[in-house]
Amino acid sequence: MKAFTLIISFSIMFAFSDATPTLVTLLQSQMNQSSTFNLTQQINESRLMGMEMCPYRITIKTSCSSPIYSEDVIGLLFGDANGEEITVISPEYEILKRCMTLTYDVLGSCIGKICKLYVARVGTDGWVPETVTAYHGNYPPAIFNYNYFIPEGRRYGFNYCNQKV
Repeated sequence: MKAFTLIISFSIMFAFSDATPTLVTLLQSQMNQSSTFNLTQQINESRLMGMEMCPYRITIKTSCSSPIYSEDVIGLLFGDANGEEITVISPEYEILKRCMTLTYDVLGSCIGKICKLYVARVGTDGWVPETVTAYHGNYPPAIFNYNYFIPEGRRYGFNYCNQKV
């Protein structure tokens, strides 16, 4: 139910934006270094639908000032400067622990260099991410430093897409 609420929240938040969400998918976490996320079935299904798909890796480090554990559902939205976006939702059974790092492999529509990332959460436990890093193909990793409490039911994050370098 939390995941459904988070999906609805993201949908409402971005319904009136000029950006186009490209895919909603569930995150599949890697519990240890030897586990991998098998993307073969998703890739084959995507090819049948005619969509070009790209792999992404999202690393989330939970702050040591976060609650000891949280069962809140976490949603991420990341995108490029062209307004292409990918929305992902953590599994409802995922427990976020203080000082832990989670790595998710995500398959989504192909976008450009990641320059924005928003986080939202649904639940009552609370959560403080320290950093979220998004990896995408030949682009350098996009690192977003949070280290503050994410309010329940609201998106919070960064958009560096219009910055001049």
